[in-house]
Amino acid sequence: MSERTIGIVSVFLVSFANFSSIGIIAGAVKGLHEKQGNVVARFGLKLLYGATLVSILSAIIVSVIL
Repeated sequence: MSERTIGIVSVFLVSFANFSSIGIIAGAVKGLHEKQGNVVARFGLKLLYGATLVSILSAIIVSVIL
């Protein structure tokens, strides 16, 4: 793989959101406010989808710079 490809993939993997991050976010919010934690947990997959799109956007920006 070229250096450019390694750079793009590295940025994507570093910023990639995984399923455990949903649990961390929901747990932190639930610790602060019980009702809001349940709301965050309900939108877990949507949060994962949005975070993945942001990771892809970050990789695209790096590909333009490199």
